Amino acid sequence: MPTEKQSILNEKISTIILAAGKGKRMHSKTPKVLHKISGKPIILFVVELAENIKSDEIIIIVGKNAKEIKRVIGNRSKFAVQSIPRGTGDASKKGIEISANNNILILCGDVPFLQKDTILKLLNYHDKAKADLTFLTCQVKNPFGYGRIIRDENKNVLGIVEQADVTIEEQKIKEINAGVYYGKKTLILSALNKINTQNRQGEYYLTGVVREMLKNRKRVVALKITNEKEIMGINSKSDLLNAEGIAKSNKFSRIFPVQQGKKLRHIQDA
Repeated sequence: MPTEKQSILNEKISTIILAAGKGKRMHSKTPKVLHKISGKPIILFVVELAENIKSDEIIIIVGKNAKEIKRVIGNRSKFAVQSIPRGTGDASKKGIEISANNNILILCGDVPFLQKDTILKLLNYHDKAKADLTFLTCQVKNPFGYGRIIRDENKNVLGIVEQADVTIEEQKIKEINAGVYYGKKTLILSALNKINTQNRQGEYYLTGVVREMLKNRKRVVALKITNEKEIMGINSKSDLLNAEGIAKSNKFSRIFPVQQGKKLRHIQDA
């Protein structure tokens, strides 16, 4: 039976990294994904994850922040431009349309602590379930603000309900959408072409892919994890401070480099 590592290395994957957001809550001229955690730009954590799982190609979706991000990333990835911010669904489509492979992994550029092992588990879960689309979820203490995962009595995924639309009963659900998706290019594009902007933000939501695939009786599954730190998004200066503390903790000390003077080193566990 193939190991997780063998399974991933046998597949050519195009990894799409969403990084076109303005990051208004950072209150900074610096693009959100270029703010640093222990001396390293947030986006580099995600690029390195894509490299570590041996992605055949990496495509970063950029917006008005294109020049700054390209300067930091260089030739480590391809780039697709979302000139008008129209949501994560539209951004994903920009990248998928220029991808070379039929296996698509979608990551968020502002989520630095997602681990390689988690992605490998997601990919193998997808294969084992013979799924058309697999996405990552997380059990959290406070789900407010996140899309809730709706399942039936057999734990099958029924959909994702956004915070603005949850019922009183659904507010109690603590399994949330982590914004990581894996599936076939043709199926994801087909679903993206069917989603609309009939929501409060007037944007194309990537979560619409789940709804469309379920509507068309495709097999959609979700892998649930429990480590909230892995799916933590950096949206504010407060988040950045929290992330700095996480990066310096013993748990992550062998993974994330910490800056000392002008050099980067790995802290050894105490």
